[in-house]
Order: sequence, then structure tokens, then C-alpha cells
Amino acid sequence: MPYRRDRTTWVAFGCLFGFGVLNAALGPALPYLRAEEGIGYLTASIHQVGYAVGGGCAGLLTAATSRRLSRRRGIAVGLLVAAVASLGIAYGGTPVLTVAAAFVVSLAGTSALIRVWALLADLHREHRTVAMSEGEVWVSLAGILTPLLIGAVAGTALTWRGMFLVGAVLVAATALTAALTPLPVEARPAAPAARGWRQATLLVVVAVVALEFSLTFWLASYLDDEVGLGRDLAATMVSLLYAAALLGRLLVSALARRWGAAPLLVAALLLSVAGTPLLLLAPGALVAGLGIVVVGVGMGATFPLTSSLHVQASPLRADEAVGQVLAVAAVGQVVGPLTAGVVAQVADLRTGLLVVPVLCLVALAGTRAVVR
Repeated sequence: MPYRRDRTTWVAFGCLFGFGVLNAALGPALPYLRAEEGIGYLTASIHQVGYAVGGGCAGLLTAATSRRLSRRRGIAVGLLVAAVASLGIAYGGTPVLTVAAAFVVSLAGTSALIRVWALLADLHREHRTVAMSEGEVWVSLAGILTPLLIGAVAGTALTWRGMFLVGAVLVAATALTAALTPLPVEARPAAPAARGWRQATLLVVVAVVALEFSLTFWLASYLDDEVGLGRDLAATMVSLLYAAALLGRLLVSALARRWGAAPLLVAALLLSVAGTPLLLLAPGALVAGLGIVVVGVGMGATFPLTSSLHVQASPLRADEAVGQVLAVAAVGQVVGPLTAGVVAQVADLRTGLLVVPVLCLVALAGTRAVVR
């Protein structure tokens, strides 16, 4: 059957856009959060740890939550809770509260995200790589818009917190849309939960997620502290990373109709490696921007390709296979940003972000094992 975007697909894309707003807010807001709370790199990294632990818990609890909540209710409730919790990041005022808020945002938002990805995988089956790549396009669009709005409102009476208010309203609207839309139930029978964990695709997931979160979490701080662009411009330039990721996902969506996911993943990782020197040796905004584009195009393609490979190979239902992806993704969300933050604390952030090419090489090694 040809690939077709029906009403349910568009609702799923809208939910992914809402999640993307929440997912993209923490990194560009971090310079403001650090300044107001008076915290260093290491303490700032704990916000990402809280976010990662929340996402990991959501992945591990997938089997239990999918038995108790329908897809429609799981998506709607998860997004609504995440929207409310995101206000705690903006208005918590202390690391204890803002880290706790990041945990709840990720726990609830990722619970919804798992059900959305599984919905797309079940709806489109042989075209799941195309559908999941297009879904990531909407996450990227949200990622472009969010840093731009943070930078735009930071100098107004709303301050940088205004974006969190706007985001909460938008995400709540997507939750309502999902609640009012009939969604198909899981299409595959349950398999024993112990099966399917020992797969090389999950190692690749850890590496590509660590790569993505290292950049999205620290990029604004890197551009401010190391390149000297100032907080407002640095936060705004994070949008360039998401725009590049959007381009990468659009390319993958088109190329996946002719090429397999594995060779496209290898090409994407090699492109990210090639762009790293431009980013980490940048003396100013122009070269840094070029590096962001090259790395971002490759980075943007990696997660949907890896997720599609895993869902295809897994013996589990789509919900549980995606749950595995996001459970192990939590490891990457911690390892990447925290490693970069620890190195930055003892050296500088330019040195800390050397984790980026290392993670690309780890992912390439894992991909080689997948295609054997």
C-alpha cells in the first residue's frame, strides 16, 4: 500500500510537535536558569539527569501503563501533565524544584511519546521509517521555534519564562486534540518482556541520543561561554541546530523510500563526524553556525532511523519496542550531557563537547554490528 497521511497521522504529528516544544526548552533556557539560580556546569547537568531518569522510567513502565491506559488516554494525560510540570522549570526558583520539574516533564511527556511513536509504527508498518522520520520533522519544527521564542521574549516583560507559558498552553491543546480523536488499539500480540533487549540497535540508540542531548543541552552555554556570543544570540542560535536536524529528517524521509535505514544511518553519522571540527574550533558565529548545520543535518537523521531499525527487528509490540528505545535512551541522555559537563567543570566546555565525535564512532561501531 502507498504511504498516506490520514487524520490520525496528523494528530500524531501534532502531539509530536507539542512534545518537541517541551523537549527543546531546557537547553536554550539553561544559561538564564544558571544565572538566576547561581549554579555551575555540574549542577546544571543534574537537570538533564532528572530529565533522563524520567524518560527512562517511562520506558521501563511501558508494559504496565499500556495495560491500564488506552493509547488515546495515555497520550492525552501524559502531555497534559507534562505541560503543567514544565511551568515548574520556569518558576521553581531553586535547583531542587527545577530538577524535580524536569523529571516530571520527561516522565509524563515520554510516556505520551512512546504511545505516539507506536501509533505511527502500527499505522504505517512497511512505511514506518518514512512516518517516523516525518514525525521527527515536527519535533524539529518545535525545536526551531522554541529557542527563537526564548531568545525573543527574554528581553521583554515576559522574560525567558514566557516561552514556558506559551508552551504549556500549546501542549495542553495537543493533549485535548488527542483526547477527542479515536485511535486504533495495538495491532500486535504481547510478547514476553524479557525478549528483545539484547540487540545492537539499543546500543546505537544510547550513542545517538547521547550525541543529540549533549549538543541540545550544552550548545547555548558553549556559544555563550566559549565562542562569546552572549546569552540571547546563543539561545537563538540553538534554533539553527534544530533547523539542520529538520533538514536531515526531511532528507531521510525522502531517501528512505529507496534506501534502507542502515546505510542512511551510517551516512548520517559520518556527516556529523565531519562537521565536528567546524563547531568545536569555531572562532565566531559564522563558523560555529556552519558547524552546527553540518553536525545537525547528520544528527537529525539518526534517531528515527535507529528507532525504525529496532521496531522492525523487535519481537515485541510496537509500544513495548518503542518503550525499550526510550528506556535505554535515558542512559544516553545522562551519559552524554553529564560527561560533557564534568569535563567542562575541570577544563572547559569546548573540551567537554569532544564527546560528540566519540559518540558518533560508538554509534558507527554499533551500526556495523546491526547490518552483519
